[in-house]
Amino acid sequence: MKDVDIGSPSAREQALRNILPEDAKQHQPLLQEIFRREMEYRQSEGDQPYFENLYWCAYLLFHVADLRDVEPMWAAKHLNMDTGCGFDVENMVGAGVGQTIEYLQLQDADEAADYIEECLAEDSQADIEQWSRDRRRYFDEG
Repeated sequence: MKDVDIGSPSAREQALRNILPEDAKQHQPLLQEIFRREMEYRQSEGDQPYFENLYWCAYLLFHVADLRDVEPMWAAKHLNMDTGCGFDVENMVGAGVGQTIEYLQLQDADEAADYIEECLAEDSQADIEQWSRDRRRYFDEG
């Protein structure tokens, strides 16, 4: 997906629709840029009709499973009350619960590590897989 227009929320929505979860890893730089722009959009415009873009992009980044994406996701969860309630913690643990907690502790991001540990047990992989299937179905039908 070269030369993809992501200058507007509607263009980012279209770009996200064109990325399958199983192909997310090959689009990681694009997804990271969309995520950054969606955070900015949420801060400046609120969420309006494109509020799902942030969640959809986070779900695709979950499939990338790169621990470096966890801290921006933690920041997104704290943008406002809507993201605080609507941003699923599962988005942050694509690399696994234990690995994510360990990474965050090494980054001195103890608040995020503690939150994940409180919300998700290390043996919750089956629940996370079910969440992923449910999210995919939700976005596919949306």
